[in-house]
Amino acid sequence: MLEDFRLRVFLTVAETGSFTRAAQQLGVTQPAVSQHVTTLENQLGTRLLTRAKGECTLTSEGNAFKEYAEKILYWYRAADAMFGPGGRLTSGRPVRIAADPVVASYLLPPVLSTLMASHPETAFFIGPMNHGEKIPASVFEPVAEASDEVPGSHFGTPEDADVEISVRPSPETMDFEGESRLVGVMDAAVVAATANRSVAYAADSSIKPFSTLAGVHVSNRFAVWEPYVPLLSPDLLARVAVTSESIEAVKSLVRPSERLVGVVPACSVRGEIAAGMLLPLPVQLPDLAFDIHFNPLPEFAGKTVCKLLMDALRESI
Repeated sequence: MLEDFRLRVFLTVAETGSFTRAAQQLGVTQPAVSQHVTTLENQLGTRLLTRAKGECTLTSEGNAFKEYAEKILYWYRAADAMFGPGGRLTSGRPVRIAADPVVASYLLPPVLSTLMASHPETAFFIGPMNHGEKIPASVFEPVAEASDEVPGSHFGTPEDADVEISVRPSPETMDFEGESRLVGVMDAAVVAATANRSVAYAADSSIKPFSTLAGVHVSNRFAVWEPYVPLLSPDLLARVAVTSESIEAVKSLVRPSERLVGVVPACSVRGEIAAGMLLPLPVQLPDLAFDIHFNPLPEFAGKTVCKLLMDALRESI
């Protein structure tokens, strides 16, 4: 907590009228209280308190200084509330988030809308991770794990970003550090247009593994979000008609089609499914799940806004 302890000692003595009672209230010894007050008086070059028979009273200079001390401690507390470990912001700048494009486009907007409604004084800046608008092929290799990266490096220096939110294919095993950063799983979804005949077949099918593509007629081909491609089996790759780094391009191709089925992150089609523009097919896609990692800088991790952001993101997923 930001404060000058000598000022708090002085104000406590002034309020209690006793060095002994001030020491008891502050949890320190009586000689320590006396030393703090004496040091303060020596620095100011004036007598603040008159001592007499175990009691003390403010001098005229002490009365005048008391008003300054109260105001100084008030602003210390105000500064601590805004910029300290539990503060809402850091140095008056927005909370900077380096986010994967899918997270930035489909998960963060509703989360930040909720946070800004309840905390209007907080500002945010969403920037890209250094791999731009796509997940590179190396993301599927063990050499480029998110846990090895430094939060903030995607903006150029470690001080620039307060938190990095990344996505990675879900591993078979995960260490404790990885689990502590995991805030949710980004599931994949198979969607079709309302005019697609496969929807009628799927309505009567039970949920089965993705490899059987329950309810998806063999005449259908797939439009697939590009990061899923390395995870597809050879038989499914043979049915891929379109791949794209753009989720919106995949959805635009699927919406008017009677035979094209889309494979995209589930979070990216919530709106279309709710509006009846796209229909989900009852298939499971466990092999296409991506983990979402929340990786804050140590100095940001202890702030209230960090916990609020993490909790809101987890609840949205």
